[in-house]
Amino acid sequence: MTAIATIVVAVCALAIAAPAWAAGSFDGRWAPDAQACGSDKADMPLLTVNALSLRWREAACAIRTSYRVGDAWHIGARCWAGGATSNVPIKLELRGERLVLDWAGAPAAELKRCP
Repeated sequence: MTAIATIVVAVCALAIAAPAWAAGSFDGRWAPDAQACGSDKADMPLLTVNALSLRWREAACAIRTSYRVGDAWHIGARCWAGGATSNVPIKLELRGERLVLDWAGAPAAELKRCP
């Protein structure tokens, strides 16, 4: 491959990947209010997200599959809570400064990023 062809391929790859970089990040701690942000208690509605896992209330989850569409991240997770293990579909959606958590079977929760 010539140097020019290599540059063209690199620029095309960057153009495809750039929209994903431009979209907001889900990583971090999210909660409905400042009081929940400051708590480490399992019963508080605090969501912790990174590229490989999620923690919501008493559940700990490993991300097994995922894909992103716009500002929504669709996740297939394996979760452990209270001695039980299950596969859980989860959707995280950024709406401005807020994150909407759609955890299978539960009402959607609107959270804000913790400082």
